Parts: sequence; structure tokens; C-alpha cells
Amino acid sequence: MGPRVALGLQHVLAMFASNVTPSIIIAGAAGFAFGGADMVFLIQMAMLFAGVATLFQTIGCGPVGTRLPVMQGTSFAFVPIMISIVKSSGIAALFGAVLVAGVFHAALGAIIGRIRNWFPPLVTGMVIKAIGLYLLPVGIKYAAGGAADFQMNNPAWGDFSR
Repeated sequence: MGPRVALGLQHVLAMFASNVTPSIIIAGAAGFAFGGADMVFLIQMAMLFAGVATLFQTIGCGPVGTRLPVMQGTSFAFVPIMISIVKSSGIAALFGAVLVAGVFHAALGAIIGRIRNWFPPLVTGMVIKAIGLYLLPVGIKYAAGGAADFQMNNPAWGDFSR
């Protein structure tokens, strides 16, 4: 029982940081106050639906789920696109885009086995590298301890093109 509890706790801690960070980045790009009610709501919804997705993956529901202890959560892959949507059209447009993308991903999940060979490791590696390079300024600001101060003093927080 001891190793299971320790591994479960490790899973929860890893899941927590990876789910909270994208919500904080998107909330900052939307202009929400750091620690404000809107940011807290985004974080709560990310955690709630990550938990629901984890249960679907672990317990399974019909043909959905691996029935293995797999943690599901938000992805950094969509953060750059979400930042541009929220800056140009607002948070409501972002929520609509997320719904449309969810339907698209569900349809893609039905055929991914047949098109998997179109995505060799070189292609997927380059996509992951591009995401990491785009988010590098965010990591530098957080590592330097100036992210909260930078957001409060700069209304264009989240504009990493400078």
C-alpha cells in the first residue's frame, strides 16, 4: 500500500503544476488580475476536467479509456494559439474555439491509428521544440521571480513578441 500512495501523490503533484500553469498564462494574456476570481475559475475548471478525463482514462467508459493509471491534463501545445485568440477576440471566443477543437479532436481520435505513420518522431519532435521555444520567455520570467510584478506593471502581459 505504501508505494501506491507515494506514487499516487507523485502523480497528483506532477498533474497539479502542469494543469495550473497554462491557466495562469492564458488568464494573464486575457488581462485577468493575478489571483483574481476569473483566474481562479480557469484554474478550477482545468483541474476539474483533468480529473474527469483521468477517471475516463483510468476506469474507462465503453471504448473510451486505456483502463490504466494514466494522468490526463491540460496541454501546453495550444497555449500560443490560445494567447492569440484571447488577445484578439476575448475569452468568450477562446471558449468557443476550445469547444470546436474538442469536437475536432474527438473525430481525429477515431482515425488516428490509420494516420499515425504521417507523424514520424522528427515531425513530432519539431512541434514540441517549437512550443518550448515559444514559451521560453514565460519560463524565464517565472524563474527570475518577476512574473507577478511584470504582470501588475505591464498591461500587455502575455505579449511575448518583444
